[in-house]
Amino acid sequence: MPIILDEAFAYYDEERLTNILKYISEEFRNHQIVILTCTNREREILEKLKLQYKNIEL
Repeated sequence: MPIILDEAFAYYDEERLTNILKYISEEFRNHQIVILTCTNREREILEKLKLQYKNIEL
């Protein structure tokens, strides 16, 4: 079952966002995670952490 997060991190600062993305990548590595956002912050942090992701822009 996928986990879908729609603008779930809009009010997170950079440190909290980094920490939650690390946590999600470790704890839910066997699940598909869908993050919907209108910013580039998540992508930039995922790249910095060298975490695998697929970016789809609409």
